[in-house]
Amino acid sequence: MEFKVNIKMGSESMSQGIFVLALLFFLFLPLASAGKINLFNHLPANETVKLVTFECHSNCTPEEWFMVDNLTIIKPYNGTHDVEIIITRNKTRREFIPAKNSTLFSISDINWSNLENVTKNTTAHDPYGAKWKESFEKMNGKIWSKGIKLQFHCSDCEVHGCLLILDINCSTNATNCKVMSQVPPDCGMDMRYTKTTTTTTQKPEDKEICGPALLIELTLNPLILRRKKRDS
Repeated sequence: MEFKVNIKMGSESMSQGIFVLALLFFLFLPLASAGKINLFNHLPANETVKLVTFECHSNCTPEEWFMVDNLTIIKPYNGTHDVEIIITRNKTRREFIPAKNSTLFSISDINWSNLENVTKNTTAHDPYGAKWKESFEKMNGKIWSKGIKLQFHCSDCEVHGCLLILDINCSTNATNCKVMSQVPPDCGMDMRYTKTTTTTTQKPEDKEICGPALLIELTLNPLILRRKKRDS
């Protein structure tokens, strides 16, 4: 997209030039989310669905969690199959998959106002003494019959060497959302306790006798006892 703007420097056209600059500013403002798609432009508001999943791969902000890189919607098709709609910036693909045993719900069932309130204040959440950033490297989320779940991954936020995840859960019928700090399950850190390992060494006198040596000992012991009795 190319813009050619001629602004005269005279006092007569000063207000006109300011207007053009303001217009250009608002035209280029949406480019901050270039390459992403708006989830709300594709959600079927008047239909029932089974599951919605989505991902953001860079510059993911809680306030604009709906700006994503890909989006998948699963809707019922017939008794045996569902239709899976995969949406990216460049294309939309539809596939038929075996029907999922999931509860149907409507997008309008979600309490969007609660989610909006909590996503505006995530930077105030204090995870183990570290402040969240305004932008995250990755986000994944899902919408299903029980509500909506968002997970923001922060590579600069660590606790005991484990990366932190900002976890937001909003239940369908709840009046508020839960904001929690988590660590990836593959990190291996237990937040409740630290595991310790102990090693034991076997004493030489505790060694077990087995094999031919055991047979020899069993044979000699009665003979030794008899000799001791005769000598006494």
